[in-house]
Amino acid sequence: MAIETQAMRRERRRQVELVITLGLGGWILLIAASLVFGAIAQYVGETRTGWEGTVDAVAFGIGGLIGSEFIVATQAYGPVWDGLALVPALIGGLIVGLIAELSTRYVTHGSYAHHPTAA
Repeated sequence: MAIETQAMRRERRRQVELVITLGLGGWILLIAASLVFGAIAQYVGETRTGWEGTVDAVAFGIGGLIGSEFIVATQAYGPVWDGLALVPALIGGLIVGLIAELSTRYVTHGSYAHHPTAA
């Protein structure tokens, strides 16, 4: 049984790297999908500010990036386009984007109906 020294533990910690492997096409697809999600979220229902769609688009992009890059196991069998794992990116983007959409709509007192609702 080997004894692990502090130097060995430090060296092992340094070996962990965060690498984002998206190519230019993957970035373009992720940004385009984020903009589409933000535009749809902005025009559904009644928004109170002009920035709700922007927040939703950024959240979708972050969720898509996290889903694609950090759930590495799905890259082995799912569809991947220029480094972007499509299914995890879509799922991650929708989860984070919808949370952001519901939060911003609630905070800004917007609604999903185009008419006044009874209190």
